[in-house]
Amino acid sequence: MERFARLILLTDETTQLSTARHAQSVGIDVEQCSLASFGQMRQYKGILAGYQFSNETSVKKGFSAKLLSISRQVPLFVFQAERQLIEPSRAIFAGLRGVIYHDEQPDMVKRALQTMMAGQLYYGRKVMSDTLDALFQLREQSNRRIKIPSLLTDQEQRISMLIAEGARNKEIAEQLQISANTVKVHVSAIFKKTHSRNRTELVRWLQEPQN
Repeated sequence: MERFARLILLTDETTQLSTARHAQSVGIDVEQCSLASFGQMRQYKGILAGYQFSNETSVKKGFSAKLLSISRQVPLFVFQAERQLIEPSRAIFAGLRGVIYHDEQPDMVKRALQTMMAGQLYYGRKVMSDTLDALFQLREQSNRRIKIPSLLTDQEQRISMLIAEGARNKEIAEQLQISANTVKVHVSAIFKKTHSRNRTELVRWLQEPQN
């Protein structure tokens, strides 16, 4: 990805954030913006956005529908995050450019901002390695499911994989932008098609080679 020309920090706070000051100190063109004002923008080219963490941002180490919606509009990262509430691997799968935690030292925050403004992701090596391993596993599981295209629909396959990752119905609904009731209907259909009585049996079914 190309370098970004401008940084926008999404926050409802009116006073200048420390993250904004750190960005200015390393020569980054930065602006604080409310979610309402950001939603009225029509041009996102050249912009990297940062989403200030709040208790509503995280859903059992997943991410809220609002955050995921913004991430589909503009390259996005999360800042001032709580370590115990945000799992880096899920941030990567959600398409976030990086996560800056609230207890990181100023020099690390500046480095993170410079790294992301240069078009790179900001995650530790172990996080990236673990995520790639998970992707390889998902690819193997996907290859197995390709042999039985008529058994599960594309949406049912996506939901099955999220179940295998440990996601509950509410988290699946948030991630796929559908209602919890719709998820429940899909899960019932998946159980019926795979002859699974519960999530554990479904995961076992997914792990078995399909003929």
